[in-house]
Amino acid sequence: MTRRAAVKAIGVICLNLALLGAAATRGHSVTGTSPTVSITSVSGYAGHAFVYAQVSDSIFAYPAPTGAGHQSPFFSEWVPEPIASVSCPWIWAVYVFERTTGVQINPPSPNTPLPNFGTATTICASPSSSPVDQPAIADAAARLDLDLRVFASPPTALVGSPTVVSGVLNSRLTRDLNLYLSMAIEDWSVTRWQLDFGDGQVRTVNGPTGTSINVPHTYLSAGRYDARLIAFISGHAQAAVYDHYGNVHLVRRPFTVEVGNHAITSAMPGGSRRYRPPQVAVGVVPSLGPITPATTLAFRHIDALRGALTTLAIHLVVVREGLIIIDGTPGGFGLSRLTGWRLDGTLSDAPGNSGTTPGAIHSAGEPMRLQWNAPNHIVGARAQDYVVPVTLIVETRFPDGHVASYAIASSFSVTVNFAAQSG
Repeated sequence: MTRRAAVKAIGVICLNLALLGAAATRGHSVTGTSPTVSITSVSGYAGHAFVYAQVSDSIFAYPAPTGAGHQSPFFSEWVPEPIASVSCPWIWAVYVFERTTGVQINPPSPNTPLPNFGTATTICASPSSSPVDQPAIADAAARLDLDLRVFASPPTALVGSPTVVSGVLNSRLTRDLNLYLSMAIEDWSVTRWQLDFGDGQVRTVNGPTGTSINVPHTYLSAGRYDARLIAFISGHAQAAVYDHYGNVHLVRRPFTVEVGNHAITSAMPGGSRRYRPPQVAVGVVPSLGPITPATTLAFRHIDALRGALTTLAIHLVVVREGLIIIDGTPGGFGLSRLTGWRLDGTLSDAPGNSGTTPGAIHSAGEPMRLQWNAPNHIVGARAQDYVVPVTLIVETRFPDGHVASYAIASSFSVTVNFAAQSG
């Protein structure tokens, strides 16, 4: 038990503290006068301040360093105390003693309200105001772990299908590193990621790799798994230390710290799986000029000008998405996209090489160009639209990660008005 334990009063309640507390105390310094304990600071990197205890009387000011290896006539003990405050997760209670007698010179006054930590000197720990030469605080490690978000996608996968475990460090990390290490962080980077998938498999990814990572993994048996990710972070920071006389000076130090978090993921039995293809149709957007990004509406039937080269944007119209069926039970819909298309049928009336040639595979973003030089033909006294057959190349990704490609026949119709003329 430390000296401060004998004088500390128990009773921590919600507290709004001043960030810096200092009080005059009764006692005798080496000069015989009543000393005053205060918290002073030395400026560090990027506005960071390192704070320490100082004892002053009418003649001299003495540092009160921690530990016993200093020649200052005073020494201090710094004890972190948790409090219920968002802005101040804990405070440092600072106890200052005469080295020769061991008597505390900064006890609280008798009427000090609760919580009374047994000292008149306290300071809120913060990234911009760190105590000198103090060890890391265990409570602060939890703050660092929260700065790493870990998640699995999908959270429940089928056995034998890939799960992607991801980790992302957020913008609060530098601030919390300052607080945890009691140093002013100058630079840092992730030098290594280590991921334990929870099934006995471990993977290490050496960096630097940025502030996020995505690692695929396949679980081979059903169950619930705890995937744990650790980011190994290294960098440089500025710190403050006491010399032999208790005076404070700044140093630049390398540091290494581990930040970890976890995510729960599950694998369910695979069973028998069938993949039902999507039901889709072609949609086209006509234009007599270039296609613009504002053109977004797809049609199954269009009107065209006789004798005019018509440019058509090809779209995918999903009637019903692809479906995975596991042991006869629907297991979720897929997500489909158009990867290509093919014009079927015969050549259009487009002159030269200006029109699209049937039979060739085109990419999804490539336009189709057609022309009709005659109006709709008449059958049974009724005008008959032109039918343009198209094969769509569709890629569907199912919830278990399976990807399938389908060639699906479709068509659209065109009305070429007898009265319409180009030019």
